[in-house]
Amino acid sequence: MTWEQFLHNNFLIKLLAATVELMVGYFLGPFIKKQILRLHNRKGVDEGVLTFTGSFANIFIRILAVIVALGQIGVDMSVAVGAFSALGLGISLALKDNMANVAGGLEILVTKPFKVGDYIACDSLEGTVQTVEIMFTTLVTFDNQEVVIPNATLIANPVTNYSALPTRRIVILVPLSIQDNYEAFRKDLLEVLQKESGVLADPAPKTIVGDYTPDGMGIQIKVLCYCQTDNYWDVLADLKDKIEQLRKANALNPPVDLVQVLK
Repeated sequence: MTWEQFLHNNFLIKLLAATVELMVGYFLGPFIKKQILRLHNRKGVDEGVLTFTGSFANIFIRILAVIVALGQIGVDMSVAVGAFSALGLGISLALKDNMANVAGGLEILVTKPFKVGDYIACDSLEGTVQTVEIMFTTLVTFDNQEVVIPNATLIANPVTNYSALPTRRIVILVPLSIQDNYEAFRKDLLEVLQKESGVLADPAPKTIVGDYTPDGMGIQIKVLCYCQTDNYWDVLADLKDKIEQLRKANALNPPVDLVQVLK
């Protein structure tokens, strides 16, 4: 086929134009998403809104490119729209859980139970929120594993947002034998808490006597204090280490369960 014949063949020209439109949509979608995500450096911009909007824009642009390409090659758009509507209804019924995830993502962005950067827990899963996408929210756990949770799950179940408040309470249970001088140990514990730089002075740290073992031969001392939320894990680990050192320095024994011994 000569160049002149090609120019006179309208269908081939339309097919080429449709191909170009598809390629533009295929590359433009991710490009727009990337540009939207770059806005996270601006002050006051919610990163969760950006990740959700970027994902939506990417999908929308690609679908729009398909529709425009079909119109370019002469497909009756009224028929195409009807077909897409019927297909969309079928997909919606088949993928109703995914639609619930999309609705859940919108609800998360509107009600803001958490945002990107918060440390949350849902059921047995917990971690720092990395992204809020159209259908899924991604967390990174404390041991650096990526967890993807459907948005509908986060909406349907209780979510604990540990980052919502500036301070967090630390509770450590220390088992002791009833024969040990627990009152002196409590005083030593209080000194450890007061000297720990990460422990807040207000509310004041304290120790209390907790539960007894079933046979009455042991007790639990509860260590209660507050720290800044961002420092929680560091302060918790440091206190556990110092408490164990204090136990060894005082030669304290763990409680003996006589029920288990007699068995």
